[in-house]
Amino acid sequence: MEDIYYEKVLNRIIQGRLRLRLGDLVLFIYEPTRDIIEESFDIYDEAYKKAYFSGAYIKDQVLEILLENGMWSPLDDKQAEDLEKQLEDLKVEAFASFVHKRKLFSIKKQIRKMERDILKLRHKQKQFDHMTCNGVANFARKCWLIERTTKTQTGQPYDFKEFSISTILDMVAKHEITPEVFRKVARSQPFRSMWSLSKKTGDLFGCASIDIDKNKLGLISYAQMYDSVYENPESPKDEIIEDDDCLDGWFIVQRRKYEKNKKQAEIDSMITNSKIANSDEIFIMTSQEEAGEIYGLNSPLARNKIKQRDEKIKADGHVKLQHLPDIAMDIYMQNNQEAIAAMKSKAKG
Repeated sequence: MEDIYYEKVLNRIIQGRLRLRLGDLVLFIYEPTRDIIEESFDIYDEAYKKAYFSGAYIKDQVLEILLENGMWSPLDDKQAEDLEKQLEDLKVEAFASFVHKRKLFSIKKQIRKMERDILKLRHKQKQFDHMTCNGVANFARKCWLIERTTKTQTGQPYDFKEFSISTILDMVAKHEITPEVFRKVARSQPFRSMWSLSKKTGDLFGCASIDIDKNKLGLISYAQMYDSVYENPESPKDEIIEDDDCLDGWFIVQRRKYEKNKKQAEIDSMITNSKIANSDEIFIMTSQEEAGEIYGLNSPLARNKIKQRDEKIKADGHVKLQHLPDIAMDIYMQNNQEAIAAMKSKAKG
């Protein structure tokens, strides 16, 4: 996508409006003011009540219908959660494989496919949301907001005779600014210079912080995110920062490192007895959810020891402690050391 597109998006954010050309007609859809937003919630409440007393479904009823007809189940959400964890691992792999372009290309294809699969699974539960009281009320609120914020080039409210409110709503949805576009604008010129200058002047969009609309706020959030990357002592090189998948992988690595260090500090604070702290093995009571995190605190050598024990137990069914591979090796080494010490003592005598 050419840079001119991102400049166009930046201008849209600064102006606080979306410009739509529909043949000879030009419309501007403005970001709503605080007063309009405030009133829109009344529209939502009224529409919700009307839908409820008209017999529209509530969320739980829709879930029951989906479940009974095999169109959704909690297993779909569980599968989506599992895929999201796998997606994180793929992005970490993308970060680690940045210099291997062919491998990175393959990983990116897997990422896109997994994102689509997750979206499909998440959509199952939401496919009939428009039929619920909440869905009806949200649609009524959106229509009302579009009606109040759509104007012609002369600044007059549009009458929606040629194009319906629903049509304009669809067009606005198609022009929604995606996270990828926000990120590109936030890390590129000319916004990067504007952002740096605003830190000195205290003025970015020429309005009070309370009047900053959702698109301006989104851009600021991503600008702050990139600041945190550039200022990090372990900041990756620019080519990685410009690659969303690889940078996401870097973020995940940083987060996991932080979580591991935090968990290690928590474990250390629990072990105040010096005898326990200096033991070869320490057993900690924990929940099933935390077990994996604590397991990850073990060194590679310790994890290999655990793996060998598991394999021995699975193979033999019942194993005495002294017959576990690492314990048996420790006993063997200790006996050898004692024998050597005895021989040296005998030789001196």
